[in-house]
Amino acid sequence: MKNTGKREVWPRKGRDSYKRLSGVCLLLLLPFVLFWQVWWPNPAQRLAFADGDFTQQHYPMRTFVAREYRQGCLPLWSPYTFSGTAVAAESTYATFYPLGLWEVVFRQLPLWSLEIEALIELGLAAVFTCLLVQRLTGRLEAGILAGLTFGLGGFLTSYPVLQLVILQAALWLPAGLWLLEGGLQHHALSEVSLAGVALGLGLLGAHFQTFLYIVYVTAAYFLFRTLMLRLPWRFAVTAAAVLGLVVLGVGAPQVLPSLEIMGFSPRANLSYAEVAHGFRPAELLGLFRPNLGEWSPLYVGLIPLGLALLALAAYRKAETWFWGGVALVSLLLSLGGNGFLYPVFHAVAPGFALFRGQERAAFLVSFALAVLAGYGLAWVLERRWWRRGIFPLLLLLTFLDLYRANNGVVLQPLPEGGYAAPTAALTYLQSLDEPLARISSEARLPTGGNEGLIFGLRDVTGNGPLYQAKYDLFLNIVPEVRWWQLLNVRYVVTQRHIDYPGITLVLDDPVRDERVYRLDLGGQPLWITHEAEIMPDQEAAIWYTSDMGLVEPLQTAVLEQAPVPAPQPATGPETARITRFEPQRVVGQVTLSAPAVVVFSEIAYPGWVARVNGKRVPALRAFGMLRAVALPAGEWEIEWRFRPLTVYGGLALNGITLLSVVSLLLRRRRRDVEVV
Repeated sequence: MKNTGKREVWPRKGRDSYKRLSGVCLLLLLPFVLFWQVWWPNPAQRLAFADGDFTQQHYPMRTFVAREYRQGCLPLWSPYTFSGTAVAAESTYATFYPLGLWEVVFRQLPLWSLEIEALIELGLAAVFTCLLVQRLTGRLEAGILAGLTFGLGGFLTSYPVLQLVILQAALWLPAGLWLLEGGLQHHALSEVSLAGVALGLGLLGAHFQTFLYIVYVTAAYFLFRTLMLRLPWRFAVTAAAVLGLVVLGVGAPQVLPSLEIMGFSPRANLSYAEVAHGFRPAELLGLFRPNLGEWSPLYVGLIPLGLALLALAAYRKAETWFWGGVALVSLLLSLGGNGFLYPVFHAVAPGFALFRGQERAAFLVSFALAVLAGYGLAWVLERRWWRRGIFPLLLLLTFLDLYRANNGVVLQPLPEGGYAAPTAALTYLQSLDEPLARISSEARLPTGGNEGLIFGLRDVTGNGPLYQAKYDLFLNIVPEVRWWQLLNVRYVVTQRHIDYPGITLVLDDPVRDERVYRLDLGGQPLWITHEAEIMPDQEAAIWYTSDMGLVEPLQTAVLEQAPVPAPQPATGPETARITRFEPQRVVGQVTLSAPAVVVFSEIAYPGWVARVNGKRVPALRAFGMLRAVALPAGEWEIEWRFRPLTVYGGLALNGITLLSVVSLLLRRRRRDVEVV
């Protein structure tokens, strides 16, 4: 540089840092502009995220998780849905997702806290995309436009903000690729390990279909860049191993319990017809124009789309062809069974037969087009005819285009009192002092089948993708009055008129056309049986239980293995009662005059451990669903604790992985200091 003798007022490095910071702040701010109605101070103009998965699944589940953490408990089991749910295994709870942990500050989680979190995550998706594209193109302007395109494009601002786990997973793809690109360029395993951490956070975001897309794109990108950079094969193999191990290690607390429950869930054996749904061919026109008033998941804006096509036509570099290939393959996959490519992937590509809704591949279409738009703008910036003032204009026009397409699409006026406004039935149930009793809400209470997570009601109903399929079988084939009895259901909220012995109408709400009935059918939180029928497996036990003429459940336990000791007829008075009930701990005391099977009206699931007078005993499953133990005569304290090895093993792997990453970073820092 020529020395003019003048001192530079603002060094170039400082100007670049200021520009980058300004770009980051802009991208974090723009989602709040697009969704200004969510936070606007004037109540008359305020809107809320639309009723659906956001309000009926994510909000109740995150309410429970935040409350458990606030009380100093690790959220592992909820007694409030499906008669009992493994929380860490049900991915929608996102139990270990770090960006959701801030919600513990609220005594009662407000809905707007999740809305604000979603807007912040849209901004982070934009920022990470900006950093990646700036690294790829060397142009901050290209990064800002790409970030705006992805963060505010039609995909992320449609159903991912309502199905929050999709957004939580998707935003970490650009972060992981940004760090991975740096690691490969610098031959630095420490940076590769950081990429693994970022992608692992996406795994903790807990939408496994989105993460499947991330895995395939990351693997393809890793192979592509390895070839383009001509990396030594030993470094490439080591880097691939480090990346994969770190991703799995960070995500292990979510992956291991979810894999366990998926084997029991209705999602385990989906047919091709159930998973093959995708866009209709005519819907691909959404690339070129928004669906005004509706979701536009393929729309990235006319200017970004034009720049993306320009990049493919004029830039003619391997990088642009790679991302063009990602966009094309993903677009074809998004057709599902309406196209020719998904049937091939369904047959040969691991993971593609597990998930429904193939139109979600629009995620990769949107991301790839955003990256290509950055390349296209970088090409334009290299032309001599480029004028500096054009970039702000392009940015403004792109934002206005996306604002026109996406503003208000996922919003609606908040009902009076909010989505969880009390009803007459809810108010009545909350007034009761029967903590061990269950209700059957038939999803009639506010927020649907998950209202128990908010209001502390033990419901047999639930709303979520992962739960025990045999529980559905139990409710469907066992007569209703019997499973009411077995599950200790004391209240039913229904639109039906019920006339049955032992069932009494206690509330009639003509406004909502719903009634609350009290049940007195002999159900108990635990009981003693002195007879047992042994079935070969769980399904056989449920079918046997369903036959009203074969078994009286309060007298005979239906088991899947012979109890030791074998039950014998009672010879004197006996007692049974619950002395302590917590989500992850249930304690009962019994006095037995002869060997018996003691049944708890609690859902059996791997991880529940039984101790009698402090000594661990074998756990039994009764009636295909409930926890039980076999005991000799005497006085016993029975304690059930939920200790899932999958969760604790996953947390241990997570801790070891993070310590290993820190070790790699410290080693590199030490080496850099020694070189200096």
